[in-house]
This record gives sequence, C-alpha cells and structure tokens, in this order.
Amino acid sequence: MTDSYPLDQYIEDLRKITAETADEDQVLARVGPLAQRLVADRSWLQPKHYRADEVQGFGVHLLHEEPDHSLAVLVLSWLPGRGTPAHDHGTWAVVAGVEGVEHNVRYNRVDDGSRPDYAELEVRHEFDAAEGELVCMKTGGIHRVTNQTDRITLSVHTYGCHINHTQRSQFDLATRERKEFIVRVE
Repeated sequence: MTDSYPLDQYIEDLRKITAETADEDQVLARVGPLAQRLVADRSWLQPKHYRADEVQGFGVHLLHEEPDHSLAVLVLSWLPGRGTPAHDHGTWAVVAGVEGVEHNVRYNRVDDGSRPDYAELEVRHEFDAAEGELVCMKTGGIHRVTNQTDRITLSVHTYGCHINHTQRSQFDLATRERKEFIVRVE
C-alpha cells in the first residue's frame, strides 16, 4: 500500500519548511524526501503533463506557485533526445524523477565572472536520475538536463522562487555566451 501524499499536503509542508529556515542545505534536506513521497503518490499526475513544446524541447506545467512567485512546483516533460542548455536557476531546486531516466551534467564556472555576457564552464559531474531519484541544487548551481531515451520522461521540480522570476541564465558551451533563460510555462 502506497503512503498517500497529495499535492496540497506537499505545498503545506513546503510553506512550513521555508517559514522555519532559509538555510538552503536544510531546505534541500527536508524537501527532498517529501518530493520523493509526492512523485510516488502520483494522484496529481494528469495526461496533460505529458505534453511537451516541440520548439523548447520540453514542456513546463505549473502545479503550484505562491502569489509572490515563491515555492513554485512544476512538472517537466522531456521530449526524447532533447533537453536544456547549460543553465542555472537563480534559486534552490529539488527535482524528483517521475517516469524515465534523465541525464544530468553539472558544471563549475571557471572564469572570474567579470564579463556579464560571458561564462566559461567545465564539467564537474555527470549522472542519470531515474524514477524517484533526486537532483538537488543550491542557488548558483549550473547544470544541463537531457532525455537520452526514446520516450517522454517526467520530473517534478520544486523551486524557492518561480524560475522565470529569478536572475536565471543559460550558457552556450561553444561560444561561452551567457544570456537570460526564460521558459514557456503551461
């Protein structure tokens, strides 16, 4: 028997945790297991969450967002063979796999940050995140996600602030260009 953990309880718990602490290590440690419970429950999952934007390469479906844009919870659907450019979030992030396996690459920024539209990155770590597994990042972490499978994969993303309301960047690894990263959300 699965331990029921609906979305509204997850949101209530997120509000409580973030009211109790702003320490990102503590937030990630406490939110991670709850995100795993949420994806195991799946009572929130709907057919529309499998839709993905062909141009963007993935779909972004809003499950919850606070009026001030904090505590955003999104479902991302990743098209086969597609993904994101290297990017940061401008906030902490807890990602829990729902279906399939997603390939993650984490980067270190190696330039001094003195040029606003430029960034040099080097690969720090690569790994696959499967169903129920977590990817947690503090503010400023840089990564790239790719669906290397032949079917749509799904993951739930919880952020300390809605990603389109942060100072979020994407990075071109070839040209080393840094620019704003805004995604289309359904």
